[in-house]
Amino acid sequence: MIFSTILILFMSTLSNGEKFFIGTATSSYQIEGWNKGESIWDNYTATHHLHPVGNATNFFATYKSDIALMNQLGFKDFRLSISWTRIMPFSWGEVDQEGIDFYHAVLDECAKYKITPYVTLYHWDLPQYIDTQYNGWLHESIVPLFLEYSKLMFKEYGHKVKHWMTINEPLTTSNQGYGPVCNFAPGKCSNENRFISAHNQLLAHAVVGNYYKHHYDGQIGIVLNSNWMEPMNKQSSYHAKFMMDDSLGLFLEPILYGSYPESLRGQTKPFSAHEKELLKDSYTFLGINHYTTYIVNELGQTSTSPDWFPAQSTWLYDAPRGISELMYYLHDYYHVQFPILITECGFSQRNDSILDLERVHYLSGYIEQVLECTRNGIDNILGFFIWSFLDNFEWSSGYNETFGIVHVNFENYARTPKLSAETVKEIIAMDL
Repeated sequence: MIFSTILILFMSTLSNGEKFFIGTATSSYQIEGWNKGESIWDNYTATHHLHPVGNATNFFATYKSDIALMNQLGFKDFRLSISWTRIMPFSWGEVDQEGIDFYHAVLDECAKYKITPYVTLYHWDLPQYIDTQYNGWLHESIVPLFLEYSKLMFKEYGHKVKHWMTINEPLTTSNQGYGPVCNFAPGKCSNENRFISAHNQLLAHAVVGNYYKHHYDGQIGIVLNSNWMEPMNKQSSYHAKFMMDDSLGLFLEPILYGSYPESLRGQTKPFSAHEKELLKDSYTFLGINHYTTYIVNELGQTSTSPDWFPAQSTWLYDAPRGISELMYYLHDYYHVQFPILITECGFSQRNDSILDLERVHYLSGYIEQVLECTRNGIDNILGFFIWSFLDNFEWSSGYNETFGIVHVNFENYARTPKLSAETVKEIIAMDL
């Protein structure tokens, strides 16, 4: 029933005349392998005795066949990231030509199949020497470093890439890499560090976004992640709103208004007048990563519904209505009118297999909710990227959680499309 509804919805166009697209997403560290340099994740997994990335999915060697498979499955929009560590593996400013050439080859392969690349400049794989020498996102010196790295990327690939994203999920970096959650690289954790790293990521995004807008003809944005916090009742609305402020609002309000949410201002550093202007002029679109929903009670405690399927990942549940609530929140509360891309959405199925029915249910439900939003007046949602194209390295969870719509055999790197890939192929084909 859900699948047939999607097919009907997907055949329509948005009211602004743009086609809604479904793409797929990956990130460099999680799939590429064969990196010469050391990133903060190489160091973190070693020092915390976690499963190392190894050669990930071997994409560095198999990118041609992977992009051909992507095309075979009907995808014409591909979100990928560039590894800063592959570009400058050993020291700041020392550029590795093999790394430069690799991404040219990937982009050329995309062009061969008329697949549009959406490129993220930073997806968590910071070179270890930047963390060691400059203290990573905890020191303001990273802002000019990120700008110079980004300038190089624009100069190299700007004629091949017209859709850029500066930083992926700065909230995850701040909460889990520098904040109290403390289960991600680099593991320099305190509540103070959470806000320092958030501030520096925002300023890094701001200077890069402004530079691109003033020197290139294309699109640029930041990728923010947000769960939906559903109040259980009127008494819990305050807590749910604070949780939204402390996650989405922490990064969205600075780029919209040049200031942090009022509820957080006792813990955050104010922006200068110049910084405020940079932030407000730093994007042409917004990327949103959304996976799940939590119910918030009057004590500020979270729970889930027994009606929601649990995933392999303990934090993830199949709760599709949350994505539409989030889109309405952006539209009605923040009055966002500029383009929005759902830059990640996906499901790690329990006992994952080629017959991944739970993932099909999840993706069908979430895509249907987004399409309903576009039909009901939120016509600035332009696309939906499925996380992820391949089973891959899932950070602190190693290879124990699989989000891919394509199965990877990690012994020989063979690829096998799952039922979810074939299902999405049918959805995309309805609009071709």
